[in-house]
Amino acid sequence: MRPLAEVSPADVCGISLVASDVDGTLTRGGKLAADVVDAIAALTSAGIVFVPISGRPAGEVLGLCRYLPGVTRGVAENGLLEIVPDQAPRWLQAPTDRALLKRVGEQLNRDHGAKLRVTGDDFCRIGDVAYERDGRDEPELLRLQAAVAGTGVHLVWSNVHIHLAQAIPDKGAGLLQLFDEWGVAPGQVATIGDSLNDAGLFRRETFGLTVGTADVARHAELFSRMPEFLCRHAEADGFLQLVDLLLDGRQST
Repeated sequence: MRPLAEVSPADVCGISLVASDVDGTLTRGGKLAADVVDAIAALTSAGIVFVPISGRPAGEVLGLCRYLPGVTRGVAENGLLEIVPDQAPRWLQAPTDRALLKRVGEQLNRDHGAKLRVTGDDFCRIGDVAYERDGRDEPELLRLQAAVAGTGVHLVWSNVHIHLAQAIPDKGAGLLQLFDEWGVAPGQVATIGDSLNDAGLFRRETFGLTVGTADVARHAELFSRMPEFLCRHAEADGFLQLVDLLLDGRQST
């Protein structure tokens, strides 16, 4: 990975869309602050489309799409669902059997001592089942991931949640399906994320600019894909570095 500071504004003047993870990327200490909301407003005012793509449930991403300035749609549950205000969530992959996912979660608790707690937002999830991460470290998460092998269920995690899903969680695949429908060239897209469930956003050969917050470097050995560029800072401060670069790129044209 190269420092994002090495990218010149002229190199990113063609970026027309930013797809961003939410938790640990837009947030700071678990909160969405005013400076981030202002940065999203500045992007959309400059003509750069902003798409939040989150492991959060359909209902929560709907709220983001309704209230973030200039945002008209998003992707929820790690690439499973397209969210547009005042429309029903739309599956981007085959509908999943949440009862199966919950049975696997119960098996992890019963047979593997996982002590998983279903998230409080489960009532507004459609396609996956999520559990509180509760501070579990990577070795423990890898142990649980190995325990579900062969069940037809996949386990992945973010900095806040553990997810069970039938389809392999892949935010990038969901985005690419939408870009094909929208007529968006992936080479004009910048993606940014911080955690293991964001690896699908780091398709260097496909997206125009792939960026990780500083947190990516701390867990690099776990990622199946790595971004081309790394922010100087973690969390929202890394996102703001990307926004400044893209806005400078618009001004350079």
